[in-house]
Amino acid sequence: MLRDGKAREDGVMKRQNKQNPSVEMRPFYVKDIVWLKEMVKQIFPDRSASEWRSIMSRKRKKGEQLFFLERGGRGLGGVNVIAPFNSPTWRIARIHTVESLSDEDKKEIARQVIGGNELIYRIDMTHMELSEADCRIFGRLMGIDWPARRDTYFAPQVAKKQVAFIPWEFGYLSAVTTPDREKIAAIEFVREGGDALSIPARQAACFFGFLGYDGKILIPEVMESQDECDVLRLLRKELQLYLGGGHEINIPYEFPDGTPFQKQVWEETLKIPYGAVKTYAGIAEIIQPDKDKAGQMARAVGRALAANPLPIIIPCHRVIGSNQMLTGFGGGVDVKDHLLQLEMWHAIPASS
Repeated sequence: MLRDGKAREDGVMKRQNKQNPSVEMRPFYVKDIVWLKEMVKQIFPDRSASEWRSIMSRKRKKGEQLFFLERGGRGLGGVNVIAPFNSPTWRIARIHTVESLSDEDKKEIARQVIGGNELIYRIDMTHMELSEADCRIFGRLMGIDWPARRDTYFAPQVAKKQVAFIPWEFGYLSAVTTPDREKIAAIEFVREGGDALSIPARQAACFFGFLGYDGKILIPEVMESQDECDVLRLLRKELQLYLGGGHEINIPYEFPDGTPFQKQVWEETLKIPYGAVKTYAGIAEIIQPDKDKAGQMARAVGRALAANPLPIIIPCHRVIGSNQMLTGFGGGVDVKDHLLQLEMWHAIPASS
């Protein structure tokens, strides 16, 4: 029933997307001058194409990024983007269109302004419709600006990936989904200081109010968000069962990208059963049967596990030193000890 309902819902969404496709933002080209000139000819009837090219050139020299907006292949308007005082985290986007934009349209523009630059946290957006030509001319004659709607969007607010903070004995566990929100892509241990957090988790902590002005993580009561996706809700339940003892986490996850060697190490670590341990050297010997070479590889195994983006799911806490001592762990050696003690005392019995 759930799968059929989801299929019907997806079908409705696809039909809606065909009827009202999302906006697409691409670089503004010289060929777009013709469209721009036609769009604003009632406001600037005497401005030639060469004058428009000069204007656009000056804007680019000032550091503005110019984009053309389309919807279903149809010209919609333009976007000017600037970085105030060359800020790596803040952008101001000025949008001019020939039709109204929905909130989802603006969120999509914000996503595209961010693009692959994960440092961008805040986007201030002004939107002016150019369809009311007579009103705009009146505004110019009176020397006033035609009113434009202003909105502010933050990266965690518009990101396709979703981040959740799950409280536990040692602070929080931060979980990040894949863009389709169907799988878990990363888990981080969040303790008092937030310096070691990845940028998406740090931005989300700031947005949700979990990060103080001094950069320290605050520990308020964390409630489950109403719009939290299913995989994050499932992770909360799975973690609760795991931390209660005697339960191995079963959650959809995306196997992380890495070097071939890192992937080998992570694959072998996944094979370590609940309540068992393996040494760094032991994993090295599986990957490299030559014992002399394997002995030199143990440290590299440790580095690969330090880069593991999915702790607990890929159980790097189950890997210890050859002297049977606990060594470095991203969440802290005390967390590693806690997780191993939990598993040792609540080992899952072998099936009879």
